[in-house]
Amino acid sequence: MERFALILGLFALPAAAADVPPPKPIELYCTDGDGRRVELGGVICIRASCQTWLARCEMSLNNVMWRKLQDGCPGVSLQSDEPALDPRPVDAEIRAAEARPS
Repeated sequence: MERFALILGLFALPAAAADVPPPKPIELYCTDGDGRRVELGGVICIRASCQTWLARCEMSLNNVMWRKLQDGCPGVSLQSDEPALDPRPVDAEIRAAEARPS
């Protein structure tokens, strides 16, 4: 009788497991400085303070992280080609008065 109950239990186990939906896969990704998503294995140039470096999104101890690949980034300079903006705009009348010869 015990054998019959054991065999019956073994057949009922897979049937109960079939009703359970499979777990959703966990999405793993890094984010850049602007909050954009970078997939695992993605490589970006990171700028911080006065330094730049090339980094890849990787896993370490079940956490995503940026692993530094090299100092500097190919083709990227710290100097900006754009002119600095004047933080205090000047009224058009004052600018015209400054441009007139004395």
